[in-house]
Amino acid sequence: MKVKIHVRRGAAGRQYYQTYEVEVEDPRITVLDLLIKVREDLDGTLSMRYACRMGVCGACAMVINGVPRLACATKLSDLGTSEIFVGPLPNRNIIKDLVTD
Repeated sequence: MKVKIHVRRGAAGRQYYQTYEVEVEDPRITVLDLLIKVREDLDGTLSMRYACRMGVCGACAMVINGVPRLACATKLSDLGTSEIFVGPLPNRNIIKDLVTD
């Protein structure tokens, strides 16, 4: 299954969406796993935070398809679409890409 992920990138004041197309074998992977795959295979400059990968710490909180969610707890199959928009949480200082203060 081919997934198109649009990542809101940049720092405060200068942001843009960058689109990546990723081939995914299992639709049950999480958005966090997809972002890690993008960073490892397509663009090593993508910045994000994560820690526990179990939905406990909240480090991977971001806006996914317009809804604030934990990327480690959101499966692609739960979103019901092959086009995903991710961005940093609103009302937070953006350090870079998906990393907020």
